[in-house]
Amino acid sequence: MNFVSKISDDFFILKGMLSMQLSVRITLLFTLFLLSQSAFAQVDSIGPSTAELLSLSQKTSHLPQTGAVVLSRRGNVVVDNKGFETSQYYNAIYITGEEALKDYTKLTSSFNSYYQDKVVEFARIITPEGKVLNMQDDAISLAAANSSDDYFDEMKQYEFALPQLKKGSIIEYQVKETQIKDYIKGEWFSNIDFYFVKFLPSRNWLRIDPVLQTQNKVVLPKSLQLHYVNQHLDLQPRVSSDKNHRTYLWENNNLPGIVIETEMPSLFELMPSIRMSTMKSWDKVNAWFNELYLPTQQKNEKVSALAKKLFQGLNSDKDKVKAVFNYMQNNVRYIGAHVNRGGYQPHLASEVLAQAYGDCKDQAVLITALLKEAKITAHPAMINSYPGAPFDDNLATLNFNHMITYVELADEKIWLDTSGDTGAFPGIYAGLEGKTAFVVNGNKGLAAKLPLSTADDNVAHVIVDFSFENKKLNAEVSLSMQGQIETNLRNYIQFSPEKITAIEQIFSPLVFNNRVSDYKMSSPSDIAIPFTLSATFSSLLELTDEIDNFRYAFDYSSLLKVFTSLSNLPPISTRQQAFDITLPMKVIIEMRYHQPWQGAKIALSEPAKDIQNEFFEISHQVIPAEERAETISTFTLHKQTVSVANYPVLFKHVEQFSQNSQSLLVYQKHSKEDSKTAKGEISVAEKLLQAKALLESAKFDEALVVAKEITTADVKNAEGFYLLGLAYGFNGDDTLSEQAFFKAEQLGYKL
Repeated sequence: MNFVSKISDDFFILKGMLSMQLSVRITLLFTLFLLSQSAFAQVDSIGPSTAELLSLSQKTSHLPQTGAVVLSRRGNVVVDNKGFETSQYYNAIYITGEEALKDYTKLTSSFNSYYQDKVVEFARIITPEGKVLNMQDDAISLAAANSSDDYFDEMKQYEFALPQLKKGSIIEYQVKETQIKDYIKGEWFSNIDFYFVKFLPSRNWLRIDPVLQTQNKVVLPKSLQLHYVNQHLDLQPRVSSDKNHRTYLWENNNLPGIVIETEMPSLFELMPSIRMSTMKSWDKVNAWFNELYLPTQQKNEKVSALAKKLFQGLNSDKDKVKAVFNYMQNNVRYIGAHVNRGGYQPHLASEVLAQAYGDCKDQAVLITALLKEAKITAHPAMINSYPGAPFDDNLATLNFNHMITYVELADEKIWLDTSGDTGAFPGIYAGLEGKTAFVVNGNKGLAAKLPLSTADDNVAHVIVDFSFENKKLNAEVSLSMQGQIETNLRNYIQFSPEKITAIEQIFSPLVFNNRVSDYKMSSPSDIAIPFTLSATFSSLLELTDEIDNFRYAFDYSSLLKVFTSLSNLPPISTRQQAFDITLPMKVIIEMRYHQPWQGAKIALSEPAKDIQNEFFEISHQVIPAEERAETISTFTLHKQTVSVANYPVLFKHVEQFSQNSQSLLVYQKHSKEDSKTAKGEISVAEKLLQAKALLESAKFDEALVVAKEITTADVKNAEGFYLLGLAYGFNGDDTLSEQAFFKAEQLGYKL
């Protein structure tokens, strides 16, 4: 399991749109909306007829057989002169497999209840024989679309239970949405998504099945000019018009479906879509939100007094920015909400200060108000936190779900995000890096990219210290970190219900998967101090009198398990999507091996191999030290998207790393015989140890050389001839291997 790059995905956003919240059953009976069978029958469908659907179900053999096919996906949108829309959406899904049957036994249809009303016009099942089974009243409920106690928005969703669903059946449903409030007065924006994304909350997963036919119609008054941008497709609409309206019709058919895999690119980067807006310029978005924002900045005595207190004794503007950030993190509770909660209107900065909590909009207005007291330029910035969410300079929409703060210093631009409890300054988590945000600056607005971090920004420093006490081997392991590694591990530890389990998952792979005896850590919630962890491993083994040499070994591939998502790569034959390495990092690990006996000397030192490739690299350095051996190794992982064609290369490099990542250090007990060995000369006993270590490390060529040296120097060394037989055998020379084994047996070695 990867406890660094994965944590970011779990805590903030499940990659590829898994970030949409799992539904919580805060079920509300909605008697005004429950629809009877007769009510369903009175609504005209915008989709194919029952007979047409049954015919379409026999025409899906050319599509990938995933267990389900979306036979028809349609949308009709009518926009009025005020920019308000009325829309109908229709889906028909053909079920052919057992797994799909389980996955589609419940459907959801979400909407923003602040801006929209929604009704289910009909929901039914068509059997293979053509019988229509309307959904029962008690099979539909209205639920909140989010499960967190600290997260609020106006998203709600209808949930349909489908107990009558069977293989060969078709699910058919239609909903109607009516806009009840405007976003930007007189303007309209939307998007067309051609795929049906089925979320699977019970598995934290989703599926995107093939689509046979899609049809999307948009009708606008001629007074509104429509602009649109294609995403991952080249498709033009058929346009028709009458006296007052212009109609756009898009049809897109035979979509193959999308295979969902771990560490794949964002679905936004794979799914075809069309983004539409009546606004080509971002000036209107800037003017609209600036009108909402400016009243929040009215002068307030308590805000001014707090700023004076925070900035007292601080000379640099950056220190003042840090002071505001730390105050917000420690004193103003973040209550999660989408940026569009409450119609995008933030509270007054003074209200946020008085209440000591707020959503991302509220946090931004208080931050800017405090910084303006120091004459530091700061603006709210809207951003979409979903991975891969598009931003187009020439098409203005409100495709945002989060707000952060943009700060302009004389020599530096700083982005602040105080929505995370454990994010150290400036609080920008990895999912936002490289994204474009829209800064509302009171002028024309500014589209600006957040910077990308590098491996030097995200560093973990590990020290593993092995030592003996009363002949028992113990280990002390400490971990300090910075950047996204620190943020991610803070989150992981703080929100883990069983702290010892979380600690062991981090540290145990570094100490032969042993159990932790004790641990210490700084407070993960106190961002004012660096986050550090340490663990103690006691009595790993006991040094008995019979032991004359002691081996320390370490497998550096454990770093892949603790810090990356590379330790358990899917097989090459199954990989169908590109592989995203999202978090660049550097891991520095110091290994300290203390003498098991006083005066013991190193009989063998075999560091792990240095490795360098296009994906990662690791180098090792031996550090001279008294009474112990010490190595410092540096592992660097590069951020990149590995194409499907290049995935086998990544897989091979990871495999080779695992096979060549072992180091070995052998201490030999000091004896009188050892003192007789000439200075600089390696004894036969030491060479025996060396040959064994080389064989264990699969370095068979080198082992053969050493075994030959042993048997040449001592022609009666039975163990030497046995090792020579092993070395010949592993090198493929069976004849010489048998001869060496025969000689070893003659000399008394028991095979």
